Amino acid sequence: MICQLCGQKKKLIKAHIIPEGFFRPLRSGRKAPELHTNSKGVYPQRVPIGIYDKEILCADCDGKFSLWENHAHKVLIQNFTEDLAIYWNGQRICYNIIDFDYKLFKLFFLSLLWRASISNHIFYHRISVGPFEQKLKDMILANDPGPPQTFAVTLAKFSDPNITVIMDPHLEKFSGINYCRFYLTGFVAYIKVDDRPVPDFMRDFYLRPDTPLPIILRDFHRSKDGALMKDIFQKSLLKMDI
Repeated sequence: MICQLCGQKKKLIKAHIIPEGFFRPLRSGRKAPELHTNSKGVYPQRVPIGIYDKEILCADCDGKFSLWENHAHKVLIQNFTEDLAIYWNGQRICYNIIDFDYKLFKLFFLSLLWRASISNHIFYHRISVGPFEQKLKDMILANDPGPPQTFAVTLAKFSDPNITVIMDPHLEKFSGINYCRFYLTGFVAYIKVDDRPVPDFMRDFYLRPDTPLPIILRDFHRSKDGALMKDIFQKSLLKMDI
C-alpha cells in the first residue's frame, strides 16, 4: 500500500494517531482505558494500547514523529505537576508551562492534526482539514512548525484531576474561526484550522516560542463535555440492557 507521508509503496504498520503514551495513565488496574465517541451507534470501547490505523503510514514515516511525541509526553505527562499552577486569592486559575521546545511541541500538534485528518478510523471521522491537509504535510516533511498563528495551538485542562477522559476529536468554531478539538489525558487541545488570526479572547493563550504557555482550566462537570459523557454513558447502559 502507499504510505501517505512519503508516497512510496511500502508495508504499512499499525500507526497510532494519539500516541500510546497518552493512554497509559488511563489504565486502571487490569482495565484498559475507555474511549467515547458521539457517533451514532458507536458505544464506549476499551482499547489496551489506544487507537491505531493500519492504512496510513510506513514504519520509517511513523518513526519520524517519535521525537515530537516524546517531547509532548514529557511536557504534558511526565513533567506536569501542581507546581505549575497559578493561584489568585487562594484559587487555582490556570497552569503555566515554561519548559518546552516550541518547534518539537508545535510539530507534535501538527502531526496529530494531519494524521487524524487522513485517517479513515471511525474515531477520527469528524476531523477533516480539507485544503489545509497538504500544507500540514509539507510542514511536517520540512520539520517546519510555522509561525505561532499558523495552526495556532491553545491548551486547556480539566480542573478535576480525576477526569482523564478521551473522547473523539471534532471541529468547532470560536468567534467564527475554525478549530479542531482533541482530548489528551485530562488536557484539551484546540488547533486553529483557519487563515484568519486567533480570536481576541485567545490572543494570550496560544503556543509561541520563548513565551510561557498558559493552560486554561475547565470544569468538566459543568461543561458540555461532561453532559455529553453522561448522555453517552446512559445510552451505552441501555444498549447493554443494564
